[in-house]
Amino acid sequence: MSNEESQKINVKDWITLSTVMIGAVLTILALIWQLPTLDGIVTSTFLLMLSFIFFVNSVSANSKAHFEANSGDTSEERIKRFVTFAEYSFGLGFTLVIIAFSVLGYEYLLFYAGREIITLILPIAFLVTA
Repeated sequence: MSNEESQKINVKDWITLSTVMIGAVLTILALIWQLPTLDGIVTSTFLLMLSFIFFVNSVSANSKAHFEANSGDTSEERIKRFVTFAEYSFGLGFTLVIIAFSVLGYEYLLFYAGREIITLILPIAFLVTA
């Protein structure tokens, strides 16, 4: 398999992954507003909406890279710049989703459990395993 073919496969995989994350973020936003917490809901919504923008940027940059790779008249350096931007955009969006989950998990555990020590375990475990 040539380098160009592996580049095309990588672009398609990133497009699919970013599209799945867009759907996941929108689903999470719809679900968290069904039973909002006392605190943290606005912060989590803001972070999830920012991550949505980054995932859309990732899909857009990957689609542009895929188009440029198929057209054949673009340098490999230019295609790599699009793919790199898309990867960084996806990474930042995913980081914001993890932070929003940590904030939400912490607030829901405080709301339902009231035990601060146990509540601190969720964000720490989430950040360590991610």
